[in-house]
Amino acid sequence: MLNEAPYSQAPEPFLRTARALFETYAQITAIDNRHVESLGLTPAQFDVLATLGDTPGMTCKQLGEGTLITKGTLTGVLDRLEAKGLVHRSRGQADSRQVFVSLTPEGEAVFKATFQPHIDYLAQFWNRMPLERQTELTALLRELQAAFRCPSP
Repeated sequence: MLNEAPYSQAPEPFLRTARALFETYAQITAIDNRHVESLGLTPAQFDVLATLGDTPGMTCKQLGEGTLITKGTLTGVLDRLEAKGLVHRSRGQADSRQVFVSLTPEGEAVFKATFQPHIDYLAQFWNRMPLERQTELTALLRELQAAFRCPSP
């Protein structure tokens, strides 16, 4: 953990909260990414496979909304997954400008081989905190999200 001295002396208490939140996010991300990479995928590839898994597929727009990947990054991730034979892209039937993405049989096999093992791996960490506290934390984080939500133009 980094030196908290400047934050512990800060007149704004929210700085201590923000620091704890950022440090926790970094820890969770490092553990998550390390395990995903041990499964032979990048975090972005895993995100796409996990989002498409057990679905008939979705549009690129839906996929972008369902993942934590930026629109600019998503195309490159899909290119690499398609080159590996894990996803298939096709044009929409109703609107040819739409791109529909689905897992190939190989992609479905990778999803089935990696998703549950990754969930099981993460559970060992999350289960260190009682479910009631996780529920409270979720509610607090949603409240924080709402506080930072920008009004629509």
